[in-house]
Amino acid sequence: MKKDSLSLFDLEMSYFQPILPLKDFKGKDGQSLYKSLPFWRRNKLLPFIAEGGWGLEVSMSQLIWLRILDNLRALGYPVKDTEKVTDYFFKDAYYDDLPAKNLLQQKEVLIKKQSKIKLDEFEQQTLENIESVLGDKLLLYGLKFDISYLSNLVVWCVKMGKEAGILIYPGGLVVEKRGEEFTNHSKAVFDVEAPHIYISVKGLLKEFVDNKELSNIVIPYLLEDEERLVLKELRKKNIKEIRILIQSEKIMRVDTQVQQTFTDEQAEQVKKILHLKNYEEVTISTRDNRTITFNRTTKNMTSGKPGSKD
Repeated sequence: MKKDSLSLFDLEMSYFQPILPLKDFKGKDGQSLYKSLPFWRRNKLLPFIAEGGWGLEVSMSQLIWLRILDNLRALGYPVKDTEKVTDYFFKDAYYDDLPAKNLLQQKEVLIKKQSKIKLDEFEQQTLENIESVLGDKLLLYGLKFDISYLSNLVVWCVKMGKEAGILIYPGGLVVEKRGEEFTNHSKAVFDVEAPHIYISVKGLLKEFVDNKELSNIVIPYLLEDEERLVLKELRKKNIKEIRILIQSEKIMRVDTQVQQTFTDEQAEQVKKILHLKNYEEVTISTRDNRTITFNRTTKNMTSGKPGSKD
């Protein structure tokens, strides 16, 4: 499947389309995922799917859920508790009218913006489309079978370019991780430090999405504040100039001039440097005239031991 990997944009556009041949995907036991469907359906883990409802092709949204089920089973998570995880993502979304809830939130943001400045053509069209869908009760009902709290989490990860994940505790308790925030829509009490299973959304997407695209999704708690700022500007393509000095087995230098375009290859170098924390000094100048300079602990890539600290 990796040879036909998608861009994040393609994934977002086709997320709910049944275009993936299920026979091409195997579970942790080496068997086709299709063979597991009767077991999962019998245990109420395939919500709102009628008998025989899933055939030769599935959507990315459905396949990601199958991957989660397969991993939980491989880890020995109880089926009874998995049913509660299923209810959290799907049944709750259905009864909460999540599609309408999502659209109303988007509408509120656009209306608030419209009260301050004129919406551009795309935003105005988006607002009109939202109002049209909200007025179509039949369409909203159909969307309730696609839109779930799980799909919301995956779409958020792709749109925001930040790590998202699922914390699953004994008893079926679910906590969603969005960047550095942890939430539970049912307002259940939770302790993120208690033992749990963690499933990374980025990890799930690796099977389908180009690795270079996924490198834009970073794990925020591994980065310093200034590092996060650099990556944020990279994603916005707001870089005018950046200089990085590195102390390791050899000295590397990443340099761009004001009149040049900061290339994808250079962006990849910067991301790798920041993730490894293998630098001594970083200076960044952005198109909106902000300049950030900072020194951090220098690390040697071979030994992993810290060097000097300013």
